[in-house]
Amino acid sequence: MAKRTALRPRGRARLWAALALALAGPCPALAQGTVSVLPVQGLRFGVLASGIPAAVSPLDGGRRATIELVGTGTVSLRFELPSRLEGGHGRGVLPLRFRPGDGRVTFPGSAQVLVFDPSQPVSFTIPPGSGGATVYLGGSVDADPRQPPGAYDAGIAVTVVVASSAT
Repeated sequence: MAKRTALRPRGRARLWAALALALAGPCPALAQGTVSVLPVQGLRFGVLASGIPAAVSPLDGGRRATIELVGTGTVSLRFELPSRLEGGHGRGVLPLRFRPGDGRVTFPGSAQVLVFDPSQPVSFTIPPGSGGATVYLGGSVDADPRQPPGAYDAGIAVTVVVASSAT
């Protein structure tokens, strides 16, 4: 069974870029009864300077997107990634990029880290007794020197498929 989550954030003043996987707080969704999907934090670029690209690392705790997966089983994730942030009222768009290494999966109590390319599906197993996994997402945006200030946003759809339960 697949669970697809798609959320669109609200923009902020100035040249803010917001890319969210979550609203203000966690929003549990169930995938096949074995893994709960909890969007925790959206990807936040903050205030951008005209003409200067900005990147958010999946290691940046204050700005990276975070999703908690609670449960056990073999999980496959697929992100539908936008290629741009859009501004309202004719402000145009900001090119958005996701590259290999912009995705990470960590497991509580383990040193194991899975680094992945968010533009490609990723699969992993959450072992029994581990409590789950945490998925982090970073990305990059380019602000043209003539880019008008304002709020820019985009949405990401995340599909989570639990292939089997670990026992």
